[in-house]
Amino acid sequence: MTKLIARSLFAVALLAAAPAFAADADWIKPAEEGVKSLITSLVTIGGALIGLSLVGYGLWAAMTQRLDWSRIWIFFVAGLLVTVGPTAILWFIDLMKQS
Repeated sequence: MTKLIARSLFAVALLAAAPAFAADADWIKPAEEGVKSLITSLVTIGGALIGLSLVGYGLWAAMTQRLDWSRIWIFFVAGLLVTVGPTAILWFIDLMKQS
C-alpha cells in the first residue's frame, strides 16, 4: 500500500514539474539563487558550530584527560557533511540545468 502511495506521489510530482522542464533555460534560476544564499548561510553557521564544538570538546578532553576518538570522527564527518553537502546540491542543480 505504501509503495502505491509513493509511486502515485512521484507521478503527481513529475507531472506537476513537467511545465517547468518545458520552459526556457531560466526556469531554475530562482531556485538556484535561493539555494546559494541558503548554502552560504548554513555553511557559515554549521562551520562555526562545528568549530566551537571541537574547541569545547578539546577543553573537556583536557580537563578530564580522556580523549575519545569516536567523537573526533563524528566532528570530522559532520564537517564533511557541512562542506560537501551544499556542493552536492549545487552540482545536482547544474545537472538539472543541463538536461
